[in-house]
Amino acid sequence: MEILEQLQQAVEKGHPGEAEKLTADGLPVHILNDLQQIFDRFDEWDQQINDLITQNEGIEKVLEVTSAFLGNPLVLMGLDFSLIAEAGTSQLPERAKLFLDDGINVEFMNALLQDEGYRALTQSSRTTLFPAYLNGFSSLNRNLYLEGQPTHRLGMIEYRTPVTSRDICVLEALAGRLEYLLAHTDFHSAAGDLEQIFLKILSDRTADYMQVSRQLSSLGWTADHTCLCLVLQVTYLNQKQLSTKAICHFIKKNFRDSISFLYEEELVTFFNLSRLGISAEDVADKLIYFLRDSYLKAGYSRAVQGHMHLRRQYIQAKTALDVGSRRKPYLWIHHFDQIALPYIIEQATRRLPGDMLCHEGLLRLRQMDEKNHTEYIPTLKTYLEQHLSATQAAKHMFIHRSTFLYRIERIREILQSELTDPEELFYLELSLRLLEQEDEKG
Repeated sequence: MEILEQLQQAVEKGHPGEAEKLTADGLPVHILNDLQQIFDRFDEWDQQINDLITQNEGIEKVLEVTSAFLGNPLVLMGLDFSLIAEAGTSQLPERAKLFLDDGINVEFMNALLQDEGYRALTQSSRTTLFPAYLNGFSSLNRNLYLEGQPTHRLGMIEYRTPVTSRDICVLEALAGRLEYLLAHTDFHSAAGDLEQIFLKILSDRTADYMQVSRQLSSLGWTADHTCLCLVLQVTYLNQKQLSTKAICHFIKKNFRDSISFLYEEELVTFFNLSRLGISAEDVADKLIYFLRDSYLKAGYSRAVQGHMHLRRQYIQAKTALDVGSRRKPYLWIHHFDQIALPYIIEQATRRLPGDMLCHEGLLRLRQMDEKNHTEYIPTLKTYLEQHLSATQAAKHMFIHRSTFLYRIERIREILQSELTDPEELFYLELSLRLLEQEDEKG
């Protein structure tokens, strides 16, 4: 038994040479023969992998050969849930797949992010068996390191054959090869160029927009295209687990003519509506359940044509998210048109409070309401909302029309106005909004 235990430890540590020395004596011949076959198969696999790396066959081919050797599916992904390569996963049931044909399995991803055991894997430097309680299948996982930091994860799903010590040995050996390949693989793409252009647009106010326009046009995003901007406030959990790239991957899968990237701790996406052949409403409708299920808050800009307004669209989307989240924190999604007026009022009162900007007559009406318990402010507000219709306003306030007309007459006297001048009426409506905002501030 002592020799078997030592042998198992040698295999788990990935040292088949030491294991061979242990079998020199003390074991029956048939066991020695079986072990020799295991080592021969390991050596054959090891040589195949070395040949594939030498021939620059790529990560996916390496996984395919290893999956066939182990008899189970393999997945290599970034710790941010970006898929690098997979092999043998096509036969897995949907519930066991993290990566589907149309993007990431959001429900599965969120379940993983909220699982303490899975989060602990991020800090593990050992090959770890993750139990099957989330999707019905156990998986053997090994973190990969680049420049001393865990950046990727190699996983083997226990689907066709049970996990053995041999699998641990193979995954440990494979991890080193994959770390080498990841460090020497160039993942540059046109999407990377597009991201750098948009990052420059958002971060550099002095950017040459004519040059930017030429660069975008060379990538197929021309000046006559209409774009939409989305800003997502990712949860602390998503930031901690770096799942922002998984969200980017999902959006890209569903909207091929879009670009998503992290900017100032928020996720920014630009959609080329012209190339997609859809409207801004189509984008919002398609993302609504994804945003809700992923605990994301969103701000949408208006759809605007041309390259000159891309940074302003980002400001619109970010403003929609910021103002909307403050005013209606119970909502997940905010559109700029819905918060444009509150935003204007907020900007107007940055230097002077609302009661110093509003129509002076309203201050007298408010003072009389407070002192005499009248309802001049609500009466005027209703009158303006009902487009100066005394009959409709009286119905809305559940008072007799004659009572309402009396109040309006008194309001005219106090304001010293006939309430007919369009500019004054607009000023009064804006002033009521300014006073409401002051009341909200307390």
